[in-house]
Amino acid sequence: MSWKILHSQKRADFPLFRVFEDRVELPNGLQLDYYRIEKIHAVAVLPVISDKIVMVKQYRYPIKSYSLELPAGHVKSNETSEECAIRELKEETGFTAGKIEKILSYNPSTEYSDQTYSIFIAKDLKKGKTNREKYEIIDVELLKTECIIEKIMNGTITDGRTITAILLGKLMNKL
Repeated sequence: MSWKILHSQKRADFPLFRVFEDRVELPNGLQLDYYRIEKIHAVAVLPVISDKIVMVKQYRYPIKSYSLELPAGHVKSNETSEECAIRELKEETGFTAGKIEKILSYNPSTEYSDQTYSIFIAKDLKKGKTNREKYEIIDVELLKTECIIEKIMNGTITDGRTITAILLGKLMNKL
């Protein structure tokens, strides 16, 4: 059984997400106020070069720290998630992929958001020039899979989409 929406009001509207306050009725008749976020679909790219993975390191203001993670970004209204993955890989790292494959879509925060992340694996990479947005200050690092897994396990890598993609890629024998 699903929850019945009695009333919904948009509380904030930003470029990447909207915040709503809903009055809902549960199947047992209980009513409550529920806040939810509608977020733009996003992608993460797992770029593989032989035994190494292309990572990006950049400062993430919300956590007030640098983050080592996979290239990622938000899907524009005029593109597919695969087109976004190709664009973000080139934009952030300069690499283009001869082969790109979607390996999973998932919802990272179902308790408050409808956002979906799609993870792509990119292979047969060719190096080129980046095309970063003016606010993207990024260092590119090529690391061995074992090194990345060690950084995940010791808490150095904390980005959820990166952890999901790396461990899934390893589990699926794609790395």
